[in-house]
Amino acid sequence: MFNYIPHPKKFFAGLDNPGMPSFESGALSSRIEDFFRVNGIALRVDGVEHGPVVTKYIVSFMNDTDHIGKVENLRRDLGVRLGVGASKVFIGETKWNNTVSLAIEIPNTKRIAVPATSVIPVVPGNAAKNGLRVCLGVDTSGNPYSIDVATAPHILVAGQSGSGKTVFLNSLICGLLDNYDANECVVSIVDPKGTEFNDFSGHPNVVLGTEGSVETECRVGKSDDAVPMLNALVEEMNYRMGLFSRYGVSNLRQYANSCAEYGHIPYRVVIVDEFYDLLMNYPDAEKPMSILAAKARSTGIHLVLATQRPSVDVIRGALKANLSTRIALKVSSRTDSQVIIDQPGAESLCGRGDMLYVGPDGDVPLRLHGCMVTPEQIKAFVKA
Repeated sequence: MFNYIPHPKKFFAGLDNPGMPSFESGALSSRIEDFFRVNGIALRVDGVEHGPVVTKYIVSFMNDTDHIGKVENLRRDLGVRLGVGASKVFIGETKWNNTVSLAIEIPNTKRIAVPATSVIPVVPGNAAKNGLRVCLGVDTSGNPYSIDVATAPHILVAGQSGSGKTVFLNSLICGLLDNYDANECVVSIVDPKGTEFNDFSGHPNVVLGTEGSVETECRVGKSDDAVPMLNALVEEMNYRMGLFSRYGVSNLRQYANSCAEYGHIPYRVVIVDEFYDLLMNYPDAEKPMSILAAKARSTGIHLVLATQRPSVDVIRGALKANLSTRIALKVSSRTDSQVIIDQPGAESLCGRGDMLYVGPDGDVPLRLHGCMVTPEQIKAFVKA
């Protein structure tokens, strides 16, 4: 198991930020104010928040005639003027002193890796009763950010090669396996490449295919295993739905709270990496995948679909509509960002785990920085 280090409310609170640009934050604040004043916008930097990847400057307008649209139009020019790149400056909303303020996010010249052992929170209690909480990483201010996978209920993860997608999936899997035992959560992994997740083979929570037995020696599934596994999960979904109907409950949490004496049922999280390659080589996988995305949430079966080709040919129709939680890592174009989160932004990310998260209830992306989990940590974790 991971040896967790208690984390403060803010991971970087009270620390000098070694990733800040070479000039001091006060000097940079003045440069930002001067830049906009020269361009006819009077604004003031009210505060600075340091994070592992970016430094956030909270600003306010001094004239009622100025607005966010004017600032956004100068975003690329500001990036060039500060020497961080035309596409690397973010303009958006943030919470500051209990109000919504405007924030300008500037990339740090040296980023800080976010170790999973420092930010993944231990989640006590029964998963079926309390949900499946797992840490995605930290926000731009260094606060650990976690979600309930059970309410996601299905997750789309997309980003170009080198964006940190595989490392993010590794940290997600480690968080689930470490927080919950095999009686609470079982993770199934489809690895079309056959090389990315082999380190998890043999973990008692990681199973392949048939439901009903948690084997102590099992392997991560390859593409050939995907269609039988997905079909078996559809059968399991139908079984659970029949069981819930028999006992007059509508979801797994209600069943756990009132009917657990009739038999324990774990959550199932199905992680499919490179599902574009899977669908191209095994088109029969699309039907059970779409059925699970549409109907399985109440039965405690949840999908995490990942791809490095976020195009309309891959993410389309009813399948996309049911992937209500979206995570966009670095992509090559505004069009790809639009496909993933229905708005631009991911094309300006810094890569290596820098991401935009859109939850099922939100339309404003939240910028997060993923945890770093090394292969050595995974191997030690599986053997523990």
